[in-house]
Amino acid sequence: LNGKNYLDWSTSVEMWFLGQGLYDHLTKRASEIDKEVRDEWQRANYQLVSLLWQSIEPRLMVHFRPYKTCYDIWKKARNFYANDIQRIYESVHGLTTLRMVDNDLPTYLNRAQSTIDELKLMLVSDDPQQILNKLDNMFMEFILQGLHKDYGSVRDQILINPVIPIVKELIDRLIRVPSPEADPHTES
Repeated sequence: LNGKNYLDWSTSVEMWFLGQGLYDHLTKRASEIDKEVRDEWQRANYQLVSLLWQSIEPRLMVHFRPYKTCYDIWKKARNFYANDIQRIYESVHGLTTLRMVDNDLPTYLNRAQSTIDELKLMLVSDDPQQILNKLDNMFMEFILQGLHKDYGSVRDQILINPVIPIVKELIDRLIRVPSPEADPHTES
């Protein structure tokens, strides 16, 4: 995991755990495991944590080192990378600016499919309300993507803000922003 390859990393980790018959280590806490096998399960989990840590770049370990279970590392990575508003923005940007170059249809289609898969991953949730919230975030990103470059500072403020506005709030905020050409402090 390098901060930009979450989809590839998570798919690879998931397939490895499935292939080893250890997928429950990603999806269950120790307290959910039968008491008869819990000690053995936890020992295996600690070894698997070591493998997960090795799959994460050292500069990112500051975010993951405090977690001592596969479940917690998996959840942290998903929350950190699959719900990141800037990643949604980059994916939306990638999709809206995608162009075929040099009549290379296979490359174009692969890039399109990869971007779509990444956006779909960000919408995954068991909670229908969370899915609606994530869709709202994606729609907000489409609005931000279409803003004129003169509104770049406003867009950047929204993207770095820890509180993500819903579309209605975004529109309300944008309406109150003075038009760049109407700003009396802007030199002609």
